[in-house]
Amino acid sequence: MEAHLDALAAICRAALGPGEVTQLRQLSGGASMESWRFSHGDRDWVLRRLPFTDNPSDPADNDVGTISLATQAGLIAHLHQQGIRVPEIVAQLPPEGPLGQGFIMACMPGEALPGRLLNKPEFTEARAVLSRQCARELAAIHAFDPALLPVNLPTYSPRQLLEEQERYYRQFGSSNPVLELAFAFLTARCPESSDYRLVHADFRMGNFLVDAGGLTAVLDWELAHIGDPLRDLSFLCTPSWRFGHYGLEAGGFATLDAWLADYAAASGRAVARENFDWWMVFNTLWWGVTCLRMGSTYRDGSVPIVERTVIGRRVSEVEVDLLLQLATYRGGHGIALPLPETAVDPRLPTAQEISYPEVMASLRDWALSQVTSGADGHTAFEARVANNALGIASRALQLGPGFEARQSSRLAAMGVGADALCQSLRDDFSACEDEQTWDHLRLLTLERLVIDQPKYAGLAVAMQEWCTG
Repeated sequence: MEAHLDALAAICRAALGPGEVTQLRQLSGGASMESWRFSHGDRDWVLRRLPFTDNPSDPADNDVGTISLATQAGLIAHLHQQGIRVPEIVAQLPPEGPLGQGFIMACMPGEALPGRLLNKPEFTEARAVLSRQCARELAAIHAFDPALLPVNLPTYSPRQLLEEQERYYRQFGSSNPVLELAFAFLTARCPESSDYRLVHADFRMGNFLVDAGGLTAVLDWELAHIGDPLRDLSFLCTPSWRFGHYGLEAGGFATLDAWLADYAAASGRAVARENFDWWMVFNTLWWGVTCLRMGSTYRDGSVPIVERTVIGRRVSEVEVDLLLQLATYRGGHGIALPLPETAVDPRLPTAQEISYPEVMASLRDWALSQVTSGADGHTAFEARVANNALGIASRALQLGPGFEARQSSRLAAMGVGADALCQSLRDDFSACEDEQTWDHLRLLTLERLVIDQPKYAGLAVAMQEWCTG
């Protein structure tokens, strides 16, 4: 990015007047887009752009976005003019320029990192009002007449979105029994929406800016479209977006009842719970498929960064979340499962020679002491991601072989192969009524999650509900 500083400065002078670009730094996070904060004149600004690759592409063709950056900029500018809490757009990048596609927007006040917003005492008052504020903002977004928007957005019905996700899932040759079960559930119960509105489609913690007084901005509009507003209302409640506060369904800061009541008061519309619950399962599945898609971009070399490998392993979070959600739709609860093995100690000798887990542990210790401790900004974020990746590999080396042997043994006892099980679950949701099948699915998700994300809050919830001590 430093090599293109002159190009950024020229754009800023044309849009903002005389001045120099200073204090350029990449903001942490952003799995699909880059955000760079900088100063020009007497104000701070943010550059929003696609990540630098050898062949930058339009978001309409990348692995998560659905609308172009130019369309995003036009939509955000219109919303800003209409009083929605979004940043002011001051410039778009020349599409053929060295910076690629993107735009420059005003830097809004507030914090975006969910870990700070949900845990720091300085945001206590903000958390108390955030549900009402988000509900009012979302109701205002949904109140726009789609026909009067100045940009062309795609329109998606619930069934079109579901079919799109299954196409993405199938293109990887995936064979995941829990995701297959979710597709069966969603296909059989897909609602017919008649109320199509402007939908943000990524309305969640991490895409809000919040200060001590509450919500200051709604960011990241690359998934915006015309669709069912219940998708937005439920997306905030997706388990992965509660960031450790699993029991506070709305973003980790409010209960589901409070969130739905606040939205109903702000919008003047009651929430159809059956359809809302369908969207809850859909959004959870959507994140699982998105994890697969992001992981695939590391494998095909289009986005070869370590963060994509870690996101690719987050599918196991989704598996546990889906089973917790789908449990209410099947008869019976299954047997109480034994707690899965979770303890790992790479320094326990398994042979006279150094073990592979010990090699991984030494590398992780070195990274923690020599890289993470001295890093800041986006480099610190990348270092934490790399440490997570090393942890996944270390646990896989120690626990993976035993888990795989047990999984094969369970399938043999059921008299079914892995692919055949997936097919039976996709064909008929009621296949999970079989107790042996249900218990295998629950154990499988626990075993995978213990390796991939042992600190994920949904794991503790699942073990409390499913397991004996």
